[in-house]
Amino acid sequence: MRKLILAVAVLLTVVLFIFQGFRQSYPIPEAVTDTEIFVSSGEDINDALDAIYFNVSIMGVREATVDSIAEDFSVDPALFAEVYGRYTDGRFGIADIIIVRPAAGEEAAARDALITIRTSRTSLFHNYDIYGASELASGGTIYSRGDYLILLMIENSDTIREQLDRSIPA
Repeated sequence: MRKLILAVAVLLTVVLFIFQGFRQSYPIPEAVTDTEIFVSSGEDINDALDAIYFNVSIMGVREATVDSIAEDFSVDPALFAEVYGRYTDGRFGIADIIIVRPAAGEEAAARDALITIRTSRTSLFHNYDIYGASELASGGTIYSRGDYLILLMIENSDTIREQLDRSIPA
């Protein structure tokens, strides 16, 4: 009798587990493939960068400041009145956005400094290309928006540019 009760209990448990497997208890989240993030025109540059880098999965991202840019890329910090952005240390790829407001009368020199940064990043990844970083660095774009010069070396740079343009006054 004990064997029969044990067999029925085991059979009942197996049947319950089988039927449990056919029913989805929790919905599986769908992968987010849309990288578009809308930034209203009232948000400042740092909020736009936070929104952009929310979807960037590269580790080793640093905050761009006047001092960090001068130290890491050997450019004159006196060229910049303001610096915003983020850049990677290069070990896991590249996702760099550097936004500068040149000091008065230093617009051409500030643009040259951004070219120096782009060249430095291109040289770094020339022999050490990881995750297509060499192509992103060499294809980096420099453009102006209002009083700012912007260097983009990141995937989906066209989408990123639209997002930045909404947050930086023209």
